[in-house]
Amino acid sequence: MPASDRPPPLAAIATNVIATNERATPSLVYRALLQGIRNGSMVPGARLPNERELAQQLNTSRTAVRSALAMMERQGLVHRKVGSGTFLSDQAQEVFSRMDQTDAASHDEVPSFAEIVEGRLLFEPAMMRLVVARVEEADIAAMRSSLAEILSAPTWERFKESIYALHRQVFASTRNRFLMQVMSSILDDRRAVHFDGRDTDKPPPDAVRRQTHKDLAAIVDAVAARDGDRAEALVSDHLMRTLATINIWQ
Repeated sequence: MPASDRPPPLAAIATNVIATNERATPSLVYRALLQGIRNGSMVPGARLPNERELAQQLNTSRTAVRSALAMMERQGLVHRKVGSGTFLSDQAQEVFSRMDQTDAASHDEVPSFAEIVEGRLLFEPAMMRLVVARVEEADIAAMRSSLAEILSAPTWERFKESIYALHRQVFASTRNRFLMQVMSSILDDRRAVHFDGRDTDKPPPDAVRRQTHKDLAAIVDAVAARDGDRAEALVSDHLMRTLATINIWQ
C-alpha cells in the first residue's frame, strides 16, 4: 500500500484529545478510537494497543484511556481477554449503526450542541444524586411516558422532542428552579436550530430509536431504584458518548 493510502496513526487524528474539560477527556479518547476504526487504523477482531501505548499516542492519561475502553466495552465495541488484551468487536459496525450521530454546526446566536453537551458533563452526572433523593412516583411515571413516546415518535423532530421531554422531567424532579431553568434554556437553544436536523419530518432509523430508548430507560430504571451511583454513571456514559459522536464522520 502506498504511504499516501495508509490510514493515519491514532495520534494524527487525535488533535481533539487535548481537552479543556477534564471530564470530557474520556469522550475525546473514545472519539479518536472510533475515528481510527472508521479510517482503517483498527479493524474488527484486531488487538488494540495497551493502555500505556494508547495514552502515549493520544497524549492523554491512562485513566482517560481506561474510562474510554470501559465505556466501549459496555457498548459492545470492544471485548477484553484476561492476559491477552483488548480487541475490537466483530460487531463494531452494527454498534455504529445504532448510534444517534449528530452533524451539528456552529451557531452565532446560540451555543453549539458540542458546547451544550460538554457543559452538561460538568454537572449533570452529579445532579443525579439530587434527582434520586427528591424524585416522586409521579415523576417516574412521566419519565416512562416520555420513553414510550421515544419509541413511537413518527418523525425525527418528535423523536428529539420526546428525548428532551424526558430530560426536562429528570431536571424537574430535582425541585430546583435554577436547574429547571438551565434545561429550559438548553431546549430553547436546541429548538432554535431545529436540533441541527435535516429531513426532520422523516422517522428516525429504528436501530437508533431502539438504542436511544434502551440507554435512557436504563437511566430511568436507576432513578426509580433510587440508585444514585448507577444513575450518575449512566448519565456520564450517555453524555460522553453523545459528545464523542458529534460530527464524528466529518
